[in-house]
Amino acid sequence: MILDHLSRAEKYFDVHSSFKHAFDYLKQTDLRTLSEGRHDIEGDDLYIIIANDAVGNERRKLETHRKYIDIQLPIEGSFPIEWHDEDSCKNVSSRYDNEKDVKLYNDPPLFTMHLASDMFAVLFPEDAHAAQPPMTFVKKAIVKVAV
Repeated sequence: MILDHLSRAEKYFDVHSSFKHAFDYLKQTDLRTLSEGRHDIEGDDLYIIIANDAVGNERRKLETHRKYIDIQLPIEGSFPIEWHDEDSCKNVSSRYDNEKDVKLYNDPPLFTMHLASDMFAVLFPEDAHAAQPPMTFVKKAIVKVAV
């Protein structure tokens, strides 16, 4: 997992061959104008999902992905995101779904971070994570980078 500010994203360009393109897109696009849903950047290899998230109090389950790395960041507002390393997760809620690229866990998080303006989290396949309901309305971006 990587947690940092978008203004320092260039430090991570060498981590994955698509990170430069992904972060350049995030910096050069007015994300506030994008509608909810999927927007292709490089087809299935690199795309962004824009989501609105309302206030809630129901805890979401930790999840992992095998096909994609997530880059999550708030566009408007801020939100908490929970984390646990997949190797230590013992309580599987649902087995891996290849079509949805997700496996769910009932394990509690090891820690919670709060993504605020100009912050992002990079979540690799070994990072069990769950963006939790925010305290106020949030518009967020989830960039999917093919492994």
